[in-house]
Amino acid sequence: MLSAVAARKAAQAAHQDLTKPLPSPKVVSPPPSPSPVSPKKTVSKRKPSAQTPNISSRKTKKTKTKHERARYFAAEDAFVQQDDVIVIDEGSTEESESEADEIMDQDGSLFAASSKPIVFQRPATSKDKRAWSPSHPLQDSSDELMDDGEDEPFVQNIPITTSLPRAIVEERPLLSSFEPNWNNNIFALSSEEINSLESSNLVGDSAIAIILTPGETLSLLGTYALTVMYGSVYLAGVTLHPSQTIHHVFVPRSSPVPALQCFQSNGKTRDPKPVSLPGRVHPFLNADCAVVVLRKLCTGVEGLGRVCRTFEGVFEPSRWHRNDNAPALGLTGVRMLQRQHRDVQSFVLSSSWERALSAVCPVDLPDNETSDLTLVVCLVKGPKKTGKSTFARTLVNRLLARYRKVAYLECDVGQSEFTPCGMVALNIIEQPLFGPPFTHPSIPHLAHYIGSATPRASPSHYLSAVQALVQSYRLDVQSPIVDIVGDNPDDSRIADVIPLVVNTMGWNKGLGADLTRRIEDMVEPTDIFEVEARPFERSWPEMTPHDPFGFSKTRSHILEPIAASILVNKYSAADHRNLSILSYFHAIFPVSQPRDLQQIFAVSWDTAIPLCARPPYEVDLTQALDKVFLIGAGMEDVIPGEIERVLNGAIVGLVSCDSDAIDVEGGSNQSNKVPYVQGAPPVSPFISACRGLALIRSVSPAHKHMHVLTSLPPYLLATCRVMVKGDLEVPVWGMLDFKPDGGEQDDTIAGVEKSKVPYLQWGKGEGIGGDRRRIRRNLMRKGQL
Repeated sequence: MLSAVAARKAAQAAHQDLTKPLPSPKVVSPPPSPSPVSPKKTVSKRKPSAQTPNISSRKTKKTKTKHERARYFAAEDAFVQQDDVIVIDEGSTEESESEADEIMDQDGSLFAASSKPIVFQRPATSKDKRAWSPSHPLQDSSDELMDDGEDEPFVQNIPITTSLPRAIVEERPLLSSFEPNWNNNIFALSSEEINSLESSNLVGDSAIAIILTPGETLSLLGTYALTVMYGSVYLAGVTLHPSQTIHHVFVPRSSPVPALQCFQSNGKTRDPKPVSLPGRVHPFLNADCAVVVLRKLCTGVEGLGRVCRTFEGVFEPSRWHRNDNAPALGLTGVRMLQRQHRDVQSFVLSSSWERALSAVCPVDLPDNETSDLTLVVCLVKGPKKTGKSTFARTLVNRLLARYRKVAYLECDVGQSEFTPCGMVALNIIEQPLFGPPFTHPSIPHLAHYIGSATPRASPSHYLSAVQALVQSYRLDVQSPIVDIVGDNPDDSRIADVIPLVVNTMGWNKGLGADLTRRIEDMVEPTDIFEVEARPFERSWPEMTPHDPFGFSKTRSHILEPIAASILVNKYSAADHRNLSILSYFHAIFPVSQPRDLQQIFAVSWDTAIPLCARPPYEVDLTQALDKVFLIGAGMEDVIPGEIERVLNGAIVGLVSCDSDAIDVEGGSNQSNKVPYVQGAPPVSPFISACRGLALIRSVSPAHKHMHVLTSLPPYLLATCRVMVKGDLEVPVWGMLDFKPDGGEQDDTIAGVEKSKVPYLQWGKGEGIGGDRRRIRRNLMRKGQL
């Protein structure tokens, strides 16, 4: 990286004759001493008080002027005294102009020669930053949980110069060292060869086989189905061995991009001619290589970019990668990435993460040793934006190499992994996860609805829900009494014990730290993985050990935070929450009932029509509902006469519980069409369960019906007779019509004029409080007058 002084010298070298000697530096004489100035008496506007002593008797502090004397050898620096902007004329040589046409900056953008002058700007200093003001409101520790999109962007000031060497510019991190050579290390499989494979149940009409040698990496962007046919590969911190398992891999630009690597075993010998591969591939195999088969994956997840425009085109290469001329792999929806650019971050497993993961589950175990039956309970904690959720997902994938099932307790209601935000859930995972949270929405094994992205408004209800999930894990999941062998009886992984991974919140101060400490006492983990705070953040407080005598067997692992990247600032936590909610409502879940301890994951996404044009369920208020609860701050002030307006366009949790668990008489429909009682506490989490979320599109008090949108299967809807509404609202992206013939062209939404569409207002607001709030920061206190 070149400094600003080097950029200035390089610019002046193009116009200055090097043979001309430079002038001798001038010695700067010390500044003359200023003449004494009599202090000016200020007239105070404050009225004299009897209790206040005489102001004139106080000792006033004299302001001393600090004079800095320059050294005798100090020369006059023209760069310090110059203006903030340096303009370079166009009188450059032909050689520098030709180089300027081909020079690329660090981000990959091309600077073409132009007739306009090139402007260099001095980077902003600390003097440009606004000083602290006493009128600025103080932040509470809970405010840090909701300031996801207000952080200052991570900007790296790189001076621009027209004399950079081409070798320095093109030195960007390499993502893929694999060089495709058709019919040598990459093969396009025919239909007959695809059907002859052991994993012939893959869906798709095209497939390629890739041979990876030790040391080669392959980074792919898009969606694809991966099957390991020979050898072992390393993907996102997980080692995959040959099997018939089909791994769905989702790699958008909004998350770190993992690389496929050939994993070298510890001296194990392998058959150089596997039977499952086509015969024309065998001559190119050796004992150290790995063979993977990639096929097209058609799920419709790419259509979520049309729904939420913030993530439009995240599965496609950006304009920086289009100029790389990467070789085509002949597979639809997959693009090879050669070098790293500004909008792509590679998945790198740090040394501290690898040591912590290897302490729980090593990468490569001997064939005759799997693990002991010791229960493993892992708790992951740390500040926000440090990679806590990414590490928890990698830990689940690593444990699945040893156990057939892994339980995942989600305590982060703001950034949930398998469900939309606002829920604490217990999930049962069977397959490794390769993708961000919005690519694997699921119906949890057991969940409870909190109704907000933070437990700040109802901490007691939040702790009760977590305690109910921990109790359910210990009774029903930890040591299952049902047979979980599944479809593969030859699987040698452990089936008698199901380990637990607990993901906590990123709110690590004040009330958030106390809630995390209470969760740790409930779970009693065997391993605690703590992501240390960055230098500019306060670290976690010291935790009291479970055993006061020091005999606790809990192992503590300190993890390094992930490096700050441009992805953290381009896509905020609020954007990811909106995408997860929209992905859940557009997801398609299997209709058949699962077996015991089997979790339901989405198989595809339907983004052909928006939510406002989808046919809803019609629910009879007098027959289908037993009770409606409101939770959150201020919900106890909603009177029964306003409950229809509150439920219009709201997101609610569908809760199932016993009929004897709630007071149906208190919510009788004799006086109100909606069974609602003002200020009633929600049903206890120990006798209820939230099956999923629903969007109430409209409520008709005259006809006693409501229209409901949900992605839950019908067999679950029959048990949900309680609705719970919290602070969670549908994103504005879910209310719009994204079809080409929608409101973007003829000012209509789903065929209705914008002015007549409910829940949406165009233009200036009406009524008191409709305008944007103005914050006055010019108020002064008495001491500042």
